[in-house]
Amino acid sequence: MRHPLRLIATTAASALLGLASLPAWAQPTEGCVSVEVQNVRPQQGFLMVSAFADEASFGRKPMSALRLAAGESTMRFQICNVAGPEVALMLYQDLDSDGKMGSNVLGLPTEPWGASGNPGLMGPKWDTARMPLDGQVLRVRMSQ
Repeated sequence: MRHPLRLIATTAASALLGLASLPAWAQPTEGCVSVEVQNVRPQQGFLMVSAFADEASFGRKPMSALRLAAGESTMRFQICNVAGPEVALMLYQDLDSDGKMGSNVLGLPTEPWGASGNPGLMGPKWDTARMPLDGQVLRVRMSQ
């Protein structure tokens, strides 16, 4: 149970920062980050989301991961068990529900993918995907 004074202080701080006007899905939750993913192929397969804490773990060992049924073309959710000053998200839409990112003989993705930050044409790297954990919504646009 949260201590009443902590709840009051948190509520007051949220109101002062304008957080009380955020939609419910984007309200900050301790250890969680709000994510908005655009350009999802509606109702097709699953959205696979991984959050990485640092360069050493990037693309190897996520600190948190989610598998969500693909819904609308814009999906909003929180990913939890996220800590540290920065995070990098990597996503792909598993259209065939086989649990892995599809690729062609050259190793190029055949399923939609995305990353936080500015992943560039050659895919995400820690330096281009990392974002501060500052309570802001992380927005990702999926490839088509």
